[in-house]
Amino acid sequence: MQKLIFPFVALLTVSGAWAQQIPTFKRTPPKDWQYLDPQKDSIAGISLYRAYELLKGRPSTPVVVGVIDSGVDLVHEDLKNVLWTNTREIAGNGKDDDKNGYVDDVHGWNFMASPDGKTYVNDQEEVTQIYVMWKDKFDTIDPGKLKNKVERRQYEVYQIAKKRFMDRSKVVRQKRLAMADSARFIETMKGQLAQISDKTFARESLNLIQPTETDSVGRAVKAILSEVFAPQFGSFTQMEKLLTARYGVLKSIILKDIDATYNADLKPRELVGDNPLNPDERGYGSPFFVAKDGLGGHGTHVAGIVGAQRGNDIGVDGVADNVRLMYLAAVPNGGDERDKDVANAIRYAVDNGAKVINMSFGKRLSPYKEQIDAAIRYAEDKDVLLVHAAGNNGENYDTIPAYPRPVYENGKEARNFITVGNSTWKANSNLPAGSSNYGQRTVDLFAPGTAILSTTPGNQYEKFSGTSMASPCVAGVAALLRSYFPKLTAVQVKELLMQTVWKPDLTVQRPGAAAKETVPFSTLSRSGGIVNAYEAVKKAMAVN
Repeated sequence: MQKLIFPFVALLTVSGAWAQQIPTFKRTPPKDWQYLDPQKDSIAGISLYRAYELLKGRPSTPVVVGVIDSGVDLVHEDLKNVLWTNTREIAGNGKDDDKNGYVDDVHGWNFMASPDGKTYVNDQEEVTQIYVMWKDKFDTIDPGKLKNKVERRQYEVYQIAKKRFMDRSKVVRQKRLAMADSARFIETMKGQLAQISDKTFARESLNLIQPTETDSVGRAVKAILSEVFAPQFGSFTQMEKLLTARYGVLKSIILKDIDATYNADLKPRELVGDNPLNPDERGYGSPFFVAKDGLGGHGTHVAGIVGAQRGNDIGVDGVADNVRLMYLAAVPNGGDERDKDVANAIRYAVDNGAKVINMSFGKRLSPYKEQIDAAIRYAEDKDVLLVHAAGNNGENYDTIPAYPRPVYENGKEARNFITVGNSTWKANSNLPAGSSNYGQRTVDLFAPGTAILSTTPGNQYEKFSGTSMASPCVAGVAALLRSYFPKLTAVQVKELLMQTVWKPDLTVQRPGAAAKETVPFSTLSRSGGIVNAYEAVKKAMAVN
C-alpha cells in the first residue's frame, strides 16, 4: 500500500493537535511553491508559471487524464467542471449505451463497489489476499507437477505471501496484547524513545532499540513506532509527546488497520460480487462513487494536483489547464489494491480516450502480474503514458520488489512508464524527501511532493506529502504537453520530460539514511533531476 506518507501525522493535523507544531514561514513554503522557479525564486519548483508565459496565445486541446486511485469527489467545487464526461452514455438509464461493457459510466468507474455503488473502504494487505485466495490450491499441490510457467510463478509468490502472512500474524497478536494495556504501552514507548533521543531522527535509528525475545510488548511497541514514524514529528522527543497526547487516536488506527488488513476472514469482495480467482473478469463494479466516510480523500487530492480548475479564484490551481479528469476507483484506503482492478482500470482509461494515467499506489507482490503487464503493453500500443509513484519507504527502488513495474516477464521495459520520486522545496541538502524511494536505474525523475495543497472531499483543501503527490505533478506536466503539443507521442513526452529536468549540482542527504550520509542528487534517479515544465515546453516549441 502506497498512499499518504504521513497518515497518522495528517490525522493529527486535522484533529488540531498538530496545529501548534506547524513550522513558521521560514520552514513552510508558499502554498503554490511547486509552481515556482528554482533560479528566479530559489525554491525547487517546476517553473510552471514561466511555462504558461511561453504558452500564451497558443491553442490547446482537451486531454483526458485517468486517475486510478481511491476515488474522486465528483461534486467538489474545484473539480466538477473539469471531469471527463462520457458523452456516448445516457446517465441513469440502466443501459450500456456505448457498448463498452460498463453501464451508465458517465465520469469513470468504481471497481470496488456493488452495482448500486456501495463501496468498501478497506481491503486486506496483499499477503493476506494471496494467502486466502490460493491456500486451497497450493497448500496440497506437488510443485514438481506444475508445468505451466504462470502457475510456477504464482506458486512461488504464494510461498512468499504465506510466510509473510504467518510472520505478521504473530506480530498482530503482539500488537493486540500491547494495546490492551494502555499504561504499559505508553511507559514502554517513552522508555524506547528515550533510549535514542540523542540519535539521528530517522526510522533506521529505531533499529537501535533491541527488546528481548521474551518482551512481546516491547517488540510490538517498536514495530508500531516504525510504522507511524514520520519526519514531520521533528525529533524522537517530540514524537513521544505527540503519540502520548493522541494515544487514543493511535490505538484506534492501529487496531483498525489490524482488523482490516491482516484479517483472513475479511471478505470485502463479497460486496462487489466478482470472482477474485478470475483475473480476466470484466464488467463488475459500479458507475457510482460518493466521497464520504473516508472514501476518496487520497484520490481527490491527487486529482486536484493534476487539474483542479485553474483561474476560477477557488481553492487551488492544478498543473494542467485543459484536462478532463476520469476517476477510476481501484485503491482502498487500507490494505492493497488488486491486480485485477488495476489492469481493468488501465484498460478502461485507454479504451475511453485517456492519454495520461496517474497511478499513486504500489505494493511488494503481484499475484496476477501477467494481467498488469498486458494492460501496460496495451497502453503502450495505444500511445498512453503511465505515471507511477515510486513509494515512501526511503529505499533504493533498484533493489526492492515493487509493483506495478514497467518490466515485462521477458525483461523488456515499457517505454510509456514514468516512475517518480518526491522532492521538497529546499534547494539544499534536504532537496529529496527523506521518505522517498530512489534509484538510479528505476526512478526516472523527481517532482514536488511535499506539503502540497490540493483538493479534499467536501470542498476542502489540505496539504499532503509523498510520492503520491509527486506523481500527479508529473502527470499534470505530461498532460500539459499533450494538450498544447498534440502530435507528441507518449514515448516522446517521457523523453522530453527526462531531457529537460532541472539538474541541481547538489550533494544531498540520501533518503532513508539514518546517519548523515550524503550523495550527489544526480545519483538518485535516471535523469538526475526534477521535472521542469518551462524547459519541457521550451523544447517542445523548438521541435514542433
